[in-house]
Amino acid sequence: MVYFRSQYQCLFNLLTFCVLLGGAAVCGCSEPQDRNALAPAETTTQSITREMVAEVLANVQKNVLAMESAPQFVDAAPMAPMQRLPTMAEMTAQLRLEFPGNVLDDDFTRIQDIINSETYIDFLKRTYPQENQFQNFDEFWALVSVDEEPYVELLNTHLKPPRPAPTAEDVDILRYMTLHHRTLNVRTYHGENQGRESTVDMMMNEPVNSWLEQRLFDAEGVNFLLWIKILAYHLILVEDLQEEDRAKIQALFVEHGVQKGILRVALQEPVSLGYVLKDFTDVQVFRKWVNGEFSEIASWWMLPQD
Repeated sequence: MVYFRSQYQCLFNLLTFCVLLGGAAVCGCSEPQDRNALAPAETTTQSITREMVAEVLANVQKNVLAMESAPQFVDAAPMAPMQRLPTMAEMTAQLRLEFPGNVLDDDFTRIQDIINSETYIDFLKRTYPQENQFQNFDEFWALVSVDEEPYVELLNTHLKPPRPAPTAEDVDILRYMTLHHRTLNVRTYHGENQGRESTVDMMMNEPVNSWLEQRLFDAEGVNFLLWIKILAYHLILVEDLQEEDRAKIQALFVEHGVQKGILRVALQEPVSLGYVLKDFTDVQVFRKWVNGEFSEIASWWMLPQD
């Protein structure tokens, strides 16, 4: 009703005025001739003529024609529905259509092409609108791969008062060490074993060396016991994080198969995929890792060697 009145309000007004004029004319014709005798002498009236009524009707007709020729809301095209995000199944089908064949080739070339495609980057931007400062997968991964919670928990457990509370710098150092140890573990899966030497180099160089001096030195010198505890628990944390990634990837492979499974990893677990592409160089080694064949190897490089 509100819509109808708003559209034809002008027409109602004109018709109402016309009716009033007509009623006045009828009443004027039926009044006695001596009506003017009751009016004040200085007041004059103007009788309604046929010409006046005809002019009003003409104006009504003109406005009706104008309204009929004007665009009407009733005839307007409906608003397009808001575009929804595609489902995982729809995105998987779209990527398979654009990138047919073997998605998981020997050196990860195909999956690299996929994650840097316009279709996939557009999907990331719609799925992670809060992270809008990226143009490619590497930039996206650098933004979203930081998870401070496990590092803060580890630091709070071992850096107790009177030592200062953990800071953002502490988290950055532990994450830097995490990237180092994850890479060492994966190189061990590939048959390379140079972990102890590499870890010593990491601790003797920046930025870790300065951090050790600031956080782990006491009046008597470096607190070796505290450092050993932090290093040991950090290594356990790294293995736990890698195992979480492996389990998520394995579950998607089991549910969808390897070809669609790796696409689901890209769509549902892009951070985990980023770690895989950063460290693995051999797809066969990667698939063995996914199947759990290296679950006992990760810390071998810390054991004494002959």
